[in-house]
Amino acid sequence: MKRWKKLFSLALVTVLIFSLAAGAWAAPKGGGQYGQARGHAERNMEQEQERNMNEGATVEEKEQNRNKEREENGLQEQEEKKSVTEHVYKGVENALQHVKNPVARAALQAILEGRSVAQAVYEAKQCLKDWNDQNEIVIVAGELKEALEEDVSADSLTRAQGYKHLGEMFIKAGKMEDARSLLEQALRNNPGDDEIYSALNKVFAKVKDNKVKVYIKGNMPMFDVAPVVENGRVLVPLRVLAESLGAAVDYKDNTINIQLNNSTVKLVVGSGNALVDGNPVMLEVPARVVDGRTLVPLRFIGEGLKAKVNYYREGNLVAVE
Repeated sequence: MKRWKKLFSLALVTVLIFSLAAGAWAAPKGGGQYGQARGHAERNMEQEQERNMNEGATVEEKEQNRNKEREENGLQEQEEKKSVTEHVYKGVENALQHVKNPVARAALQAILEGRSVAQAVYEAKQCLKDWNDQNEIVIVAGELKEALEEDVSADSLTRAQGYKHLGEMFIKAGKMEDARSLLEQALRNNPGDDEIYSALNKVFAKVKDNKVKVYIKGNMPMFDVAPVVENGRVLVPLRVLAESLGAAVDYKDNTINIQLNNSTVKLVVGSGNALVDGNPVMLEVPARVVDGRTLVPLRFIGEGLKAKVNYYREGNLVAVE
C-alpha cells in the first residue's frame, strides 16, 4: 500500500512539473502585448535591482556597475552598426548582378571585401571616360554613396573627395539634381576645393541655369533681393554678404564701413570712390539701393576683405572662399 502511495505522489509531481514547463513553452517570446509587457516588467526589475545594488555599493562597485552598463550599450551600438553594414552589403551584392563594367564591378567588390569605400569610389570614377552605360553608372554611384554615408571611419576631407567623385559620376549619367546635391555636400565638407566649384559650374551650364549663383564659404546664402549683373560686375545685398563672411558692418548716412579681422572696406552708396585699409580705390560699379536693400560689388568687397573670389562663366557661378 505504501509503495502505491509513493508511486502516486511521484506521478503527481511529474504532472505538475510538466504543466509548468508546458506553460513556459506556450508563452509568447517577446511578441504581442503580453511579450511587450513582460519585457517592460523585466527591464523595470533590472533597473530596480541596479538601484538597490548602487545604494549599498562602494564607490569602486558603483564604477564597476557603470562600466558594465557602458559595455552593454557599446555592444548594442555595434549590433546596430552591423545591421546597417549588412544592409549596405546586400545593396552592393544586388548591384553586382546588374553591372558589367569590370572596373565598376571591382570597385563594388572592394566594399564587400572590407576595403576602403573612398578607394572604391575613386576607382569607379577613374573609368568614367570609357563608361557609357548611364544606368550602370547610376546603380554603382547610388550604392557607393550609401556606403560612403555609412562609413564612420571617413573624415571630412575623405567625404568631400568621395562626394565630389560621385557628383562627377552623376553628371556623366545625366542626373544633374543628384550631382548638384552631392557636390554641395562635398563643399560643406571642404569649401576650399576649386574642383568642386568647377563641377557645379558644369551642372548649371548643362541645365542652362543662367541666374547668378553665389557660394560663400561653401554655402549658398539666401538673398532677399536677387544678385544683379551690371557692367560685368555682380552686386549682392550687403548684409547677407557680410554675415556670410563673418564681417561687421557699420552703415550710417549712406556710408558703409565693413571690417573683417584686420581688413576694412569703406564705400558710399552711389559713389565710385572707396577705401581699402585706408587706401583710395576707384569702383567700376558703385553700391546702390534696390528694393530697399543696399547692393555692393561682390568681388570688390570680397577681395578687399582678403577673401578669394572666382567667377565661373558657363554656369554664371561666383565662389567666395
